[in-house]
Amino acid sequence: MRPVTIAAAVVVGLAWTVAIVHGRLRLDPFAHARAAPRPRLVSAQIDPDAITTSGYAFGEVSYRVALPAGLTDGDSIEFRFRDALDGAKVEATADGPQLHGRLLDRRIAGDTVAVPLAPGRVDTVDLRVRHHFRAPPILRTAVVFVPARPPAADPPPPTSPRPTR
Repeated sequence: MRPVTIAAAVVVGLAWTVAIVHGRLRLDPFAHARAAPRPRLVSAQIDPDAITTSGYAFGEVSYRVALPAGLTDGDSIEFRFRDALDGAKVEATADGPQLHGRLLDRRIAGDTVAVPLAPGRVDTVDLRVRHHFRAPPILRTAVVFVPARPPAADPPPPTSPRPTR
């Protein structure tokens, strides 16, 4: 019985060694978890007619952007202005059927504001720019980034090309 037990242990040990060497099994108890790879993003220009501009108070401009219908799980929306905002305070909020929340609240120095979108369906994004003692910001473009969907695969043919027996 002893030689059979030793032979079985050797076979199991060789199988583990082969799996580890060929990379089919990772044996590292101190390895860190890795984040899932981000999907490839596709940009979609937002129609300028879907953007409403209004001035609330002195030194504050608001942009209300209606996102394309049926957009769910968008990654981010990017606002590009004609000139740099020079440290203006920017706030962004999102509205949806089950969502109302603040997405961004910071000072922006450049001419581009990237707003990460909340998961789920977002219908509109409100962006407020407080530009006290600066030139009023002029929005050039708004672009939304969504994960690229793989093209739908063709269904398999109804019959196999080879005859079955």
